[in-house]
Amino acid sequence: MKEFLSREGVAFTAKNVDEDDRAYDELIARGFRTVPLTIVGERAVKGYDPAALKSAIAGRSGDH
Repeated sequence: MKEFLSREGVAFTAKNVDEDDRAYDELIARGFRTVPLTIVGERAVKGYDPAALKSAIAGRSGDH
């Protein structure tokens, strides 16, 4: 996931739910229990789904 986002030129913050209780709580609060979960703006992309990630990235182009 990190490699994909880096190749796409997307800045990101990685969080490890095994080591960070706050990150785990955020995951659960969003209604998910599995990782990876990538949040792009308000959109959550579950698992490694390159097409969904590219769509989410493209959809936020006006956000920055």
